Amino acid sequence: MEMIKTVVVMVVVVMGVVAQWEEKKPTPVLVKPSGLCGTAEENKPNFSVKPEPVYYFKLGRQAKIICQASGNPAPYVYWVKGKYDMTGEEKRLRVTGVGQAVLFFDSLTEDDVDMYTCVIEDCCHGTIKRAETEIRVDVRHTCNRGDKPKEHYQVVWEFTEWAKAKQYCEARGMELAVPKSDEENQALHDAIVEQQGSDPNGKKFAHHNMVWIGISDVEEEGKYKNVYTNKEISYRKWMPKQPDNWRFYDKDNGQDVVAMDRVSGSWDDSYEFWKRPFACYCPEKDRRKY
Repeated sequence: MEMIKTVVVMVVVVMGVVAQWEEKKPTPVLVKPSGLCGTAEENKPNFSVKPEPVYYFKLGRQAKIICQASGNPAPYVYWVKGKYDMTGEEKRLRVTGVGQAVLFFDSLTEDDVDMYTCVIEDCCHGTIKRAETEIRVDVRHTCNRGDKPKEHYQVVWEFTEWAKAKQYCEARGMELAVPKSDEENQALHDAIVEQQGSDPNGKKFAHHNMVWIGISDVEEEGKYKNVYTNKEISYRKWMPKQPDNWRFYDKDNGQDVVAMDRVSGSWDDSYEFWKRPFACYCPEKDRRKY
């Protein structure tokens, strides 16, 4: 009889932990079950099936991503919608599993196209581990004519380093955008605003403001050049107190590339290794080099 009572108390404790996690998503209250925690390193929670960084799915189709974790006792596993710890806007999904949680959509919608984080937690060691993934819809970016004007911009809504963004544009017959006048800067800004709403991948960047463009001072500090003409730019649209070559995250090189603020259309210097969406420019046909 005493054994039965003990089991009942333990079940209530575990259920209580789950309830607390559902109500307090950012910092759950972990209750350590006495006598059940393994002390060896292999008992600590870890990913046994870790989500890939990116998954491509089609709208209207099923989408399924598995996240599994091992440990003794088996850790809790759950999903968070949004890029974790970036904006405070992430949203914990309701289901909490033990050892596994499946992110499943019976029919993927544009609202489901987002960043997600699989989180594993255990009440024994106080360990929390996270794995980020991104759901994308495959959008073809090419410099085709179609019904678009002879010159136009295509914004690619993917987290990408500056150099890789430049390569991406060039591999598709385009260039990383370089505004040369107020008119061109406004046209690019308008394209960013419009395409963030029309591209199914754009919505996830609602709290990420900067978009890469093709200007750099990597050769000589403070001398910003069009990366395609290698000439110093004559038109500038800097944000207040920019550029500042802030060296906090890179003391050796500072900030050598430029991004446009999608809200104001103004520019900021930045670090090449930061990952951001980017704007490709489709030039006149006789100007294409790639």
